[in-house]
Amino acid sequence: MAKQSLPVVPSVDDMSAAIDAMRAKIEADPALAHELIEGHTSGNPMVLGPRLPSPEEWAKLQVKGSQDNAQKWLERTTKPRKNFQAEALKQTSQERYKNSMERVLRDGTYAGGMAQVNVDETIAIIQKRGASPYSQGVADRAPKIERRVKELHSDRLALAATVDQMPVATDADREAKVIANMRGLKAIGQRRRKM
Repeated sequence: MAKQSLPVVPSVDDMSAAIDAMRAKIEADPALAHELIEGHTSGNPMVLGPRLPSPEEWAKLQVKGSQDNAQKWLERTTKPRKNFQAEALKQTSQERYKNSMERVLRDGTYAGGMAQVNVDETIAIIQKRGASPYSQGVADRAPKIERRVKELHSDRLALAATVDQMPVATDADREAKVIANMRGLKAIGQRRRKM
């Protein structure tokens, strides 16, 4: 049996560079930009439509999704799979939280606050308020969602076009593509935080 080499999984820095290169390519090639933004002019529209929705459509879809799923959100939020207080107090949860909120954990305020949470009371408050605060909260943020999506759209489009070029013949190829996409999203997030 011939030895197969594993696909190369790009690093976050590699994906950041690839996104920049693809953005430049899209900006320099009106036909490619049109194909990615508007979709193909012929063929099956399910396959050949725009690669991503426009920022305006994206924001509308997010608002509509929150409204359509408000009841599901309420049901899932008030019937958690796990006790969120117990999960939050686990060491692994605290370590994960520490990555982004080191100061809060160093001061002990996270564990101290979670120890005081009344789980039943929290769920009762959510049930009393119902699903509308969730869906209305998303709807109220529609202008913010649209602005943020506009800021992200060119990078997300470049990322999508980049990972679309990766091979998908084997499970390893597909796994590499998923990881590359994840690292590309991470690169975009890191870039945004440096703005």
